[in-house]
Amino acid sequence: MSDYFEELEETAERGLELWESPSVALGVTYRGETVFSGAFGMRDAERGLAADSQTLYQIASCTKAFTAALCAQFVDEGALDWDTPVREYLPEARFFDDYATRMVCVRDLLCHRTGLPRHEYSWYGTDYSRDDIVYNLRFLEPNRPIRTSFQYNNQCYVLAGRVLERLSGATYEELLRQRILEPLGMTRSCLYVDDLAEDSDHAVGYGRPDGADPLRGSAPIPYYKSVVEDRSAGVGSPFAPAGCISSCVDDLLVWARLHLGDEVPGKGVLSARALAELHAPNMLLGEPLDMPQPETAFHSYGLGWFVESYRGRTLVQHSGNIDGFSSFVGLLPELGLGVVALTNMNGSLLHNALAREVFDHYLGASGGDWVARYHDHAVRKAEKDRGLVRRLTGERVPETTPSHALADYVGTYARPGYRPARVTLEGGSLRLEFNGWSAPLSHFSYDTFVFEAVLGELPPGIPVHFRLAEPGGAVASLALPLHTEPDTDLVRFARVG
Repeated sequence: MSDYFEELEETAERGLELWESPSVALGVTYRGETVFSGAFGMRDAERGLAADSQTLYQIASCTKAFTAALCAQFVDEGALDWDTPVREYLPEARFFDDYATRMVCVRDLLCHRTGLPRHEYSWYGTDYSRDDIVYNLRFLEPNRPIRTSFQYNNQCYVLAGRVLERLSGATYEELLRQRILEPLGMTRSCLYVDDLAEDSDHAVGYGRPDGADPLRGSAPIPYYKSVVEDRSAGVGSPFAPAGCISSCVDDLLVWARLHLGDEVPGKGVLSARALAELHAPNMLLGEPLDMPQPETAFHSYGLGWFVESYRGRTLVQHSGNIDGFSSFVGLLPELGLGVVALTNMNGSLLHNALAREVFDHYLGASGGDWVARYHDHAVRKAEKDRGLVRRLTGERVPETTPSHALADYVGTYARPGYRPARVTLEGGSLRLEFNGWSAPLSHFSYDTFVFEAVLGELPPGIPVHFRLAEPGGAVASLALPLHTEPDTDLVRFARVG
């Protein structure tokens, strides 16, 4: 190990301590050669098992670049066109409005410009199948016209995957394995949660024991696995094209070299034309999703990759996050430099920090202090999130009471495109059940109640606003602030029982 990476090991160890995280794995390829591949910390803290370059981590949304690559292969073969409306390939696909249905193309899906906000809880935690997710797009309200704003969206990647399945007659998992993983020799990478859990060198995912504190504490948490996923039946995760891959540093370094144009196994997996298309800016971002930093500019999204300027050089990168894991793959093509960083801590930003430390080393830059800066950013973001909860809840009016007896709020509330929400009364208190989660509600003001605990990834304090019927005044609906994008409405559920 070079002197630089010995110093970086000390930085990584300090970062693990600061973030209270179990491990971080790191890989660096430079001019076609692996210059570092290893890991720091424990893949399984309870059993005292150290992480290494072969340890499997879930890479979550870094999967999106693989889906875009599959699309590029089909384009090269003449079976797909980036700008042909999706309905030409999948006639049953529908969006909320007719214009979007007629116009949305695969390029729109892959660069997040369909006009849809995330609608994350229309799929996350549900038992919806891949076809259900695609069908439900017709019920999900946009908040922007198509091609006017970047808005990150997982369901649209699921739709892109279904287009590939329809064109090929194969499953997404079969396509990914046969067309990318096997040709590149990425033999450690897997697509089912059961494969990850059964592997002898897998990382355990960790989260914060107190969901209200995103920075302190560490406890193992289960892998996120849809009840629909069934390896024995060949049924993959419903959201697979958006985030199903588990991989390791060594495999992902091969993937990075492919995108840098270096020599890799499986010659011809992606053509030079395809790489140029995938890495080209397609949609400008109003602001970066990452920590604001003066070192970056010209933020945009390509096809499965974020594209921006970093210290005057083109940076092609993507991060991922899923229950217990965070990931990063970044490329500086002009330098022939690729960096992979994987962590087994939910929401950790240590992987982003270490990647930028490596970028700066090869750019000859100093003073980034990225580990401390990202941690300070996380502290500020946590406070901002608390402020968001306060704004969503509204001003509390003291000494108010609900307009009805608590039993009158009990019932099932539903809307198209989402699973129903159910309100129960237990021990004199209301409880909300939604997408398989359950959380107690405490009275806040008038007919607004708040979660007393984490519900999925929603922090404590998120409000549930009940609405009354006109006329009559019976409890008729509830509304939840499930969107974080600007100009989005509450998600409203009508009482059905």
